[in-house]
Amino acid sequence: MPTSLEGLMPDRVDLAGTTIASRYRLGEERSGGSGSSRVFDATDVRRDVRVVLRLTPSKDLVDLDAGLAVASDALQAAKDQAAATARIAHPVISGLEDWGVEDISGEKTFFTVAEYFEGGSLREFLDRGRRLTPSQALVVGVDVCRALHHLESTGFIHGDLRPANLFLGPDNRVRLANFGVKSALRTTAMSNEQASYAAPELASGESPTIASDVYSLATTLLELITGVLPFTGETAAITLQNRVGRLLPIGADLGPIAPLLERAGRPELTERFSPLEFGKALTALAAKMPRPEPIEALVAKRFEEVIEEREAERTGEIQRPVVEEQPTSALQVPVRSGLVINESAEPIVVPASEERRHRRLWWVAGIIALLAVAVVAAQILIKPSHQVPDLAGMNEGEARNAVVPFNWEVVVRAERSDTVSAGAVITTDPVAGRSLREGSIFVLVIAEGETLATLPEVSGLSVDEAVDLLTSLELVPTQTQTESEEVDAGKAISWVVPSQSGLKPGDKVLKGTEVQLLVSLGPPLREVPSIIGLTLDQAKELLDPLRLDLIPTGEAPSNAAAAGLIGAQSPPPGEKVARDSGVAFSISTGPDLVALPNIIGNNFTIVEQRLKEAGFVVGEVKGRKQNRLKQALIVGQEVANGDQVQRGATVDLVFP
Repeated sequence: MPTSLEGLMPDRVDLAGTTIASRYRLGEERSGGSGSSRVFDATDVRRDVRVVLRLTPSKDLVDLDAGLAVASDALQAAKDQAAATARIAHPVISGLEDWGVEDISGEKTFFTVAEYFEGGSLREFLDRGRRLTPSQALVVGVDVCRALHHLESTGFIHGDLRPANLFLGPDNRVRLANFGVKSALRTTAMSNEQASYAAPELASGESPTIASDVYSLATTLLELITGVLPFTGETAAITLQNRVGRLLPIGADLGPIAPLLERAGRPELTERFSPLEFGKALTALAAKMPRPEPIEALVAKRFEEVIEEREAERTGEIQRPVVEEQPTSALQVPVRSGLVINESAEPIVVPASEERRHRRLWWVAGIIALLAVAVVAAQILIKPSHQVPDLAGMNEGEARNAVVPFNWEVVVRAERSDTVSAGAVITTDPVAGRSLREGSIFVLVIAEGETLATLPEVSGLSVDEAVDLLTSLELVPTQTQTESEEVDAGKAISWVVPSQSGLKPGDKVLKGTEVQLLVSLGPPLREVPSIIGLTLDQAKELLDPLRLDLIPTGEAPSNAAAAGLIGAQSPPPGEKVARDSGVAFSISTGPDLVALPNIIGNNFTIVEQRLKEAGFVVGEVKGRKQNRLKQALIVGQEVANGDQVQRGATVDLVFP
């Protein structure tokens, strides 16, 4: 393990064992770094205390937007910033203890030293599968709001608020660390973890504000309760873009804290709480929430301490037997078979049977001792078991915290329940009261909401049958009517769920969902086309797709069609009829001719009367009607009294 900085690079090389500034000996690297920045457990050898040391290469401090184009200027700005932040004093804020510049492999590297907290960070808390209850998260939120309000009053913002920068102090309350950002973090320099908590306005290059810190706090609290971090992508830029214009996915199952997290995490920064407003809202809510348990710190115990605690739990205080001293003058030592020597007495001869009995006792005592050693070893080496507590009804976070001391591997399985509220424990596997060895799998069955209804097939059912079926499934049926070629009038065609289009029979929905029944009006009416002048085959080809039938009525003269073609139909073209209706027709035998009545030379009254009686139509009238008719025209051709003309023709009249 290296003990000096010679030949070491600041990026990803194992620096454990090296010493910074001839004072801080680096230990293991810990989470919380970003970009090329790295965080270590360290020891202040002068004071013999543990500290947290962060190393940031000078290249990460260069910021062209802030006018820091060269490393020397960036390092000086970092030192000035550290000096300013070190003057911030607040119970919830962990300030800097020391800072400076160290040369690592020829590159100037800025370091900061902060207080070490044995309780670890909330990032480590989450990484171990732990969760906070909403009540515990509320306490964290109030404390951080106090810190942010104080920073705001001194002209600072945090700019990188996330679980890795929240630590558990000795009182099991949080401390906010690594603050002091004044300029925008460049998205190209952000780690994906930083972007996962950053406010959406940073995606467009805006500078972070105290409202950005409030958004980051809302996201952090949401993850601490649910274990879910929304909108994450493969890169920092994608992650930031994913949250632009989108609300945090905060469900009502979080309880009364949900509306406060929703407002604090709104995409528009002007709609968010200020730290003071957020803190006051959380404080007001505290009276309505269950009393929180203290957050259990992540303090590692020595193996010997664990064994001692378990042994004490198993046996209680061990009482050792008191052995009285015997006078040495009476001590008898066996030296050979059948003989013992007593320096103060005559030699005594021991019978062989007595000697064999003593040997058996020694063998039994040896076996008992071996068994006792085996039992103690088994108790040390074999993992202990714990009784499964009754967790039914607890929310997931409370249940997880309750079993943390048992060192089980917790697996969550979601099920639906009509009796247990969403997010709460339905049951466990093993069930309460059973014993489970440490390291074993422990299943939490968590309610994800009410049971679902399966959408049924209703096609062909009567309306009443379909309504009764949907109602029995605790769905809410409504009706709308529509035409259908396949389903008879008055029966159900299908259904549609207005809020979730695309569902099909067999899919599941929440009970109480509206299901709109589509009720058949039967097939649509058909508009009768014109078949006059067509052949019978042509008419059939036109009417068959409409499912209309041809009904013959024999032959008849027709002025509308030549002989052999359809000369008349009923219903007439344009009229609407039901599907499978009939259209009557007749085949033309040729034009229907009649003699023009005697109208030439008569006055208008007589002419009009005779034309109408013969089935003609009076057309355009010219001249003085009181005179006698001079000329009659049909389609522009002059006709005379008695001429054979088409029945029903229109006759134009000309008077002098």
